[in-house]
Amino acid sequence: MTNEDTDRQRNESEVAPGVTSPVRTTTLMGPRAKLGFALVLVAAALAYFAFTAFQGATVSYLSVAQALSESPTADDRQVGVSGKLVRDSYVRDADGLTAHFALKDEDGTEQLAVVYRGEIGQVFFNDHSEIILQGQKLVDGSFNADNLTVRCPSKYLTEAEQAEIDAQNAGSHIAPPYQPDYFDREA
Repeated sequence: MTNEDTDRQRNESEVAPGVTSPVRTTTLMGPRAKLGFALVLVAAALAYFAFTAFQGATVSYLSVAQALSESPTADDRQVGVSGKLVRDSYVRDADGLTAHFALKDEDGTEQLAVVYRGEIGQVFFNDHSEIILQGQKLVDGSFNADNLTVRCPSKYLTEAEQAEIDAQNAGSHIAPPYQPDYFDREA
């Protein structure tokens, strides 16, 4: 240290009481600014995670015709398809866990081939049931279903189906178009 530096330090330390020092230390941010910045960061992180979780959990539902016209889905995405079972298309493999069937729209003629692997149970599978699937459309045009839901036709009937049931209740001897049991057929 030189003599000038020591003189300057001595002069700065000899400031009279009650007089503020000309040298003042400052910080970049005060405690309130730091807290506010931390809260903004936490809120932004929560918003980002909520957005990505919501986007990953959403499933677009399509009709059979729309699903057939769509390109194959990405590995990390799922789509939903709803339609009616095509008559005589349900076949269950011998393992009891794999089912092959086709769906069509209410009045559509196009059919979507579906493969479902999983526990099927005793669901009410017939031509009047609405089947709702979640899964992925494959490159070959078929649909690999991960989740299968069957809406009970007694609760969700079209006007034509209700008219058919009313005719039967009125004494008409026309047999309903329900198939006896899809689970008895194996590949």
